[in-house]
Amino acid sequence: MADLRGAYLGTGKLYLEDLDNPKGLIHIGNCNSFSYEATTQEIEEQDYTSPGGGLDASVLRIQALNINYNARHFKAENIARAVYGINTDVAAGTVTEEAHTVFPGALVDLKYPGAAAVVITPAAGGAALVLDTDYIINAAGYPEILEGGAVTGAGLAVKVAYTYSAHASVQALVASGKRFRLKFLGLNEVRSGKPMVIEVFRVNHSPASMSLIGDEFQGMEFTAKAEKDQTKQGTGLSQYMIIQDVA
Repeated sequence: MADLRGAYLGTGKLYLEDLDNPKGLIHIGNCNSFSYEATTQEIEEQDYTSPGGGLDASVLRIQALNINYNARHFKAENIARAVYGINTDVAAGTVTEEAHTVFPGALVDLKYPGAAAVVITPAAGGAALVLDTDYIINAAGYPEILEGGAVTGAGLAVKVAYTYSAHASVQALVASGKRFRLKFLGLNEVRSGKPMVIEVFRVNHSPASMSLIGDEFQGMEFTAKAEKDQTKQGTGLSQYMIIQDVA
C-alpha cells in the first residue's frame, strides 16, 4: 500500500514515569517543544595505497540519543526534576511561637511562605508590634520591619505567630541519577490530528535551566539522554525508542 504520509505539524502531550518509583505515566503539562537528535562518532580509515590519500572506509556510530523539551508548566515534579530534587507536599498549618531577631528595614525570614494572621510580639514580653506602623506583610506573606517603628537598630528578639498555606517543598540536589520512561502522544495537524506516538524506554535527565523573571512566559529547558533498556529483548526490537505513526 502506498504511504501517503507527508508534511508534519505537531502538537501533543509528554508523559513521564519514574522507573525507581513507578506509578504510571504522568502528564507533565504544556510543552512548547520536543525534539531528539543523535550524536555520532565517525571512524575513518584513510587510503594509503596511492599518493594523495583519500578515504578507504568509514563507519558512523551512534554515541547518544539526545532528548530535548521545554516544559512550560511549573509543576512541583517538573521543578524537582530540573534541580535533581525531591518534592514534598506540605499541608496548611499554624505556627505559634517562631523565634526571630528582627531589625529595621529587614525581612523576617519565616519558615513557611504565604503567612496570614501574623502576630509579632517581643520575646521578653510586652505589646505586640503594630501592622503598617512597625511592619508590613509583603506579597509573599513575609513581614518586613519598618524604619522608625518600635524596632531599633539594636534589633529585637520576637516570637511570631501565623498561619501558612499548603505548598510544595522541593529539596534541590538530593536525587541525581533518576531514570524515567518517556511517552509522547503527538498529533499531526496536517493529517487531521493523526497520532504519532513515541516512547523512549529509559531516559536520564540533566539538570534543567529555569527562567524566573522576565517579560514573557517562562519555561524549563530539559535535556536527557536515552539509555539502553536491557529488558527489551528480541530480533528487530529497539532497546531505546519506538515510533508508532498511525496511517
